[in-house]
Amino acid sequence: MNILKQIFIFSILFAPWNLSAQENLWYKKELPAYTEYLANDFGIIFNPISNFTNLDKFYVLWSASKEPEKGAGSIYGPIFLSNNKDCMIMYNAQPNYVSKKEEVRLGMVNHNFHRSQITGEIRSALGLYFGHGNPLNKNNVETRFNDYVTIIAGKKPYEMFNADSIFIYDLPNADSVYFFDESLERIRKEKYPYCTGMFITKNDRATMDIKLFFTKKGEKKKNQYVEMLYKSIWYNDKFHRD
Repeated sequence: MNILKQIFIFSILFAPWNLSAQENLWYKKELPAYTEYLANDFGIIFNPISNFTNLDKFYVLWSASKEPEKGAGSIYGPIFLSNNKDCMIMYNAQPNYVSKKEEVRLGMVNHNFHRSQITGEIRSALGLYFGHGNPLNKNNVETRFNDYVTIIAGKKPYEMFNADSIFIYDLPNADSVYFFDESLERIRKEKYPYCTGMFITKNDRATMDIKLFFTKKGEKKKNQYVEMLYKSIWYNDKFHRD
């Protein structure tokens, strides 16, 4: 399953992908199945945020590029909307995890995945990255990771998620991202010009990827919405992968 996951992620990052024919890739399209999957396969306890409505959206392909079939992106769902409709939050459909054995086999490093994904999203949003090997890529234009991303370690991630680090960033040109789901794309264009990304990491555990979308009013309270994520994700220390 993890090998298939990596192939799938690379397909999203580096090539067009059509999800229209995909059904129940890893679990049924329902919140209890997602919650059970995170707990059983990754030792991650998921608690939906109060005062948010479940939009019942799963396996939604999202791109950080205004050209949706190019650039970096991933698969999300479940997706929630605040009752005041100023914030929309989506969780990645499958946490990223590569075992030590698979790191060697695939030539990937688990703890570097989130940095690569974040860099790809930012460069895609800036119009610098269009896909692996694409001749339009502007490889000569540098983007400094720390100019865009704040890394929080220590007490804060531990208290919020029982995690080691939080990587948080405001996606540039966020009004030009794209949902392949027509209904989500329509409301995004109408109401949500801002997007904040979060990657939650813990040593030798799966990484969670969360995106928060804001209206102009919601963006002014961005920090409050981030704080609402407190214990919505929690790494179970008793979990041991077989």
